Amino acid sequence: MPNRQKRPRAETQCGCPARMLLRMDDESGRWHVAFFSDAHNHHVLELRFSSMLPGHRKMSEADIEQMNDMRKGGIGVSRIHGFMASLAGGYHNVPYTTRDMHNVNAKQRREGGLDAESCLRYLRECKANDPALYYKEVVDGDGVLQHLFWCDGTSQIDYQVFGDVVAFDATYKKNVYLSPLVVFSDVNHHNQTVVFAAALVADEKEETYVWLLQQLQTSMKGKAPVSIITDGDRQMKSAIEQVFPEAHHRLCTWHLLRNATSNIGKPKFTRMFKDCMLSDYEVRTFQRKWFEMVEKFGVADKR
Repeated sequence: MPNRQKRPRAETQCGCPARMLLRMDDESGRWHVAFFSDAHNHHVLELRFSSMLPGHRKMSEADIEQMNDMRKGGIGVSRIHGFMASLAGGYHNVPYTTRDMHNVNAKQRREGGLDAESCLRYLRECKANDPALYYKEVVDGDGVLQHLFWCDGTSQIDYQVFGDVVAFDATYKKNVYLSPLVVFSDVNHHNQTVVFAAALVADEKEETYVWLLQQLQTSMKGKAPVSIITDGDRQMKSAIEQVFPEAHHRLCTWHLLRNATSNIGKPKFTRMFKDCMLSDYEVRTFQRKWFEMVEKFGVADKR
């Protein structure tokens, strides 16, 4: 772990004379106030804001449970905090901040109440009902989950039928850890998206992608895709060459359209290019339209 330097805290002491002195009575064993002075030399916080003082901020068990339920639904902490404020009649009535909520989440993760162990427990339960389900995890030396790959029995059947072409996408990071969510997918005979497998990984290194593709190969009984579509990432390209050397590596449509737009810069060309790429033409019709487009815009020398 890198060394973290603590940020210097701002000086808040102002020599306020307000104080209270407590002493214990030796005979009764009770504490009593021996001295009290409320002579402040600064403005006193309004009573309605006292719940925001560090010593008063705390989430109740009910609020923690409510937060956990909303997080499972994909709602972010800031929105949950706003929802709690609306229920309480204002932010000043919520005795905790978003930072406190993140701290509670971090504590739950350390205790294994929500994340890695719960996820693995869920997969074990799913496998009891779906014996074909395949999952594989990698943990580091401290026992922290690094990578997790999974696919169920239905996905494996879909892959055997529609897995000649596989889209390998690692652009999704919409989770609390900002960890790449890798999705292996394609379309079926109704042009509907089918997901073959998914994985959460700690990084996007070449060896990580090699491990993912090896898991895909193992879970799909060794069947290799004919073509793999990616976003052009170099680590992905190298991993594909190692695990599926016979597979054709292709760019996804979004990147192809972006390249066509940025390199040609003509809206009419982009429309014709998109039509050639996405329409379901016979080979001869496609070739005719393609060469008409190339000749019309003079892009034969573009690569």
